[in-house]
Amino acid sequence: LPQSAQPVHLVGASIGAWRMATACLHDPVAAFARLEHDYIHQDYKVPEGQKRPSAKQVSDAFGKSLHAFYGGRIGEVLNHPRYRLHVVTSRGKHILHREHPLLTPLGYAGAYLCNALQRKAMGAWLERVVFSSHGQLPFDASDFATQHMRLNERNFMAALQASCSIPFVLQAVHDIPDAPTGTYWDGGITDYHLHLNYKGLVLYPHFQKAVVPGWLDKALTWRHTSTPFLDNTLVLAPNPEWVQTLPNGKLPDRKDFATYGQDLQARVKV
Repeated sequence: LPQSAQPVHLVGASIGAWRMATACLHDPVAAFARLEHDYIHQDYKVPEGQKRPSAKQVSDAFGKSLHAFYGGRIGEVLNHPRYRLHVVTSRGKHILHREHPLLTPLGYAGAYLCNALQRKAMGAWLERVVFSSHGQLPFDASDFATQHMRLNERNFMAALQASCSIPFVLQAVHDIPDAPTGTYWDGGITDYHLHLNYKGLVLYPHFQKAVVPGWLDKALTWRHTSTPFLDNTLVLAPNPEWVQTLPNGKLPDRKDFATYGQDLQARVKV
């Protein structure tokens, strides 16, 4: 990719948004090394009397990490001469318009039921909001309720944090500047693996072969197959047999926080 001359669109949701934004920094190899270290060494102390850190605690720590990582460097990301960054978020509608201890779980239950009937029906509860550093989207967004906003210095940190804000694990991000008011969550809810109707040739390094459309589709295995959306997509994924040779026979994931508890070194080693 560094040897080519044409513009390249980088589309990311959740940690993928952080990865793609990192690719836009000067000296991206050093930036990725730092991202790898910071991501693996995440550590959240569990307050006494609690089983897990609060969503506010995780959100506050994550927000500080983003500011430490991109502070003073947002211009590098937004003004990259070739890379066009697109950060995917999920915006709540109706009772999901504001985060609430009772209404939010009910809203997600409604979204789950609607999504099980038809993916597009989930658009009554959640919409895709994409923040782009440049121009048009590199995919046809008519498959799902979508809004397209400009990514700028004012909303960069909020949009990136929103894209990584897993419901109930982190707090939602409210009222992102220069975007519709409301509550924004992890972009993976609407677009878990970015199974999008791409307009051009796509290179997709992925952790598995299946490209699952939305986070609520994880249990809906009939939606894990390929579609014409991916006709121009090359997926690079690890061999499942190799994955079986890793510790615990799997790629490290968020469940390791529970498995290893406060044993940071054991989790980092894995």
